[in-house]
Amino acid sequence: MSTQEDLMDNAEGEEQPGIEQLEAVDADHEARMAWWREARVGLFIHWGLYSLPAGVWNGQEIPASYAEHLMLRARIPVSEYEQIAEQFYADRFDAQEWVRAAKLAGLEYLIFTAKHHEGFAMYESDVSDYNIVKKTPFARDPLRELADACRVEGIKLCIYYSHSMDWYHPDSQGNTWDYPHNIGAYDDVASWIDDEDKRSRYEHYLQTSALPQVKELLEKYGPVGLLWFDCGHKLTAEQGAAFVKQVREVQPDCLINRRVWMDPYGDYGNTSDNQPHVRVPRKDWESIATLNDSWGYKIADHNWKTADVVLRQMIDVLSLNGNFVINVGPMGNGAFDPKSMELLEQIGHWMQTNGEAVHGISQSPIGKPPWGRCTMKDGILYLHIFEWPTNGKLLVPGLRNPVLKAYALADEDRKALPVSRINDEDIVIQVPINPTASTIPVLAVEFTGECDTNPVRLLYTSDYPNQFGAFDADIKGPTVRYDTGKKDHDNLINWHSLDDVASWTFRANGPDRLQAIMEYGAAAEAEGGSFELSVISKLSGEVVSQISQTVKATGDWYEFAAFHIGSLNLPEAGDYVLRLKASSLSNGVFICLKKMVLERD
Repeated sequence: MSTQEDLMDNAEGEEQPGIEQLEAVDADHEARMAWWREARVGLFIHWGLYSLPAGVWNGQEIPASYAEHLMLRARIPVSEYEQIAEQFYADRFDAQEWVRAAKLAGLEYLIFTAKHHEGFAMYESDVSDYNIVKKTPFARDPLRELADACRVEGIKLCIYYSHSMDWYHPDSQGNTWDYPHNIGAYDDVASWIDDEDKRSRYEHYLQTSALPQVKELLEKYGPVGLLWFDCGHKLTAEQGAAFVKQVREVQPDCLINRRVWMDPYGDYGNTSDNQPHVRVPRKDWESIATLNDSWGYKIADHNWKTADVVLRQMIDVLSLNGNFVINVGPMGNGAFDPKSMELLEQIGHWMQTNGEAVHGISQSPIGKPPWGRCTMKDGILYLHIFEWPTNGKLLVPGLRNPVLKAYALADEDRKALPVSRINDEDIVIQVPINPTASTIPVLAVEFTGECDTNPVRLLYTSDYPNQFGAFDADIKGPTVRYDTGKKDHDNLINWHSLDDVASWTFRANGPDRLQAIMEYGAAAEAEGGSFELSVISKLSGEVVSQISQTVKATGDWYEFAAFHIGSLNLPEAGDYVLRLKASSLSNGVFICLKKMVLERD
């Protein structure tokens, strides 16, 4: 159903059956993770030869979402591409400015692209002369300067290294225009593992180039917080394990991300690139996002996010126990572009007030309230308010602990806000009619005792719509799957079986009557199928209310429309399951479900 560009971001790297998680057998894992869990937010920097042409080749913009894929997408011969280095003066590069920009934005670790898929080392490599010191008029080692600046500013230095692909190397993967017998950029492992020539040459690249460069990166620049690998799904498990072994031998405390191979390898999990809607992959995980679309600097990319959008995505990730890394692609001259600096400054302004609700926090113990998100630390709930209550009453669900005090972080005096308890689990905070801050206000709620909460979603009877997103559903069945989670792909796909089910658990504080609204996409062939939306009591297991309806085509799978499908009755207070399943299929297909909404009738 999806025709999105293949961005090689490891989206298909699901956990492999029968492989024991490495962190489960590593006694030092918790100690390694301590700084990362405290930091929570970082800065990614994509800078390479690709930064100079900035998505343009021979006067033409190359159709590619990512400027760092220029060599691949334009099929530029090595003999031409390497000439970019001759013009790489980088006269505006200042490592201290980069690191200070990260620090002022409240970002506590910095990941620098030592080598991307283009194969050019952005440091002084002893393994390959194809590097920034030996091939450019800049002739300096930016990684050395960044390492020094990070130590001065207290920022944790981390390094990105493309280990599986190198478009310069004649035995690696990706470059089939210069080297027709190479493994292709989009070839999976099964396509080459039994080809002795491809397999042996690729192993030669790993042993003589990639592994030695990883070793020297860990030996030359002092303590490295994290080695960030990419496209590990293009390796065998044994090859991925070789990189884990190499890192552990040189710097045992250095973290390794999941993309060294696939789950369950690495110290923590990764989502796909720019994935605002996630299913939490592991206990520790990380989401990475650009400020516009491209990771490397692209002169024609003006699709900038606002600081508010970036912060909302960051807070959502933090509330689910993830880390969040914001990317900047410096220009070819080494400077951050003005718009990136502006956004980092805006993010930093918010962090100056609200950083305590970010650093060192743990995930929300009350789920995802409809008004925003929650993080927690040291007996304090931090309520990040995306949608300010217009009636001056913020209903906070699921907190059983006695409340000591509630206040706004933006209030320098931290004046106590009135708090009342409406039952054993829910409280109401009286807040000003107008928000306490212009960008995502944060309230702190101090409580006593060990955290005691109910994370089951509360059904709100006023003020906020009760939205049950597809990515928050529990799904079962042989065919239905979550989509990529990227922009406009936060839906369910491949729903082709009557045994497929999507469900959500919620609780109600009393009897109610609700209108059900269903948002989905459906191509013409799905027209006429039917479905049942049921409410099931968690206590008795009985269906207490049900709607039966037929599918209406919306035009196409990704043309979403909202349909009022009927009313549901809740007989009493309690926990319920909202369950959707097809009762008949037209042409063997159902719908692409976006979300369910329950509104008071």
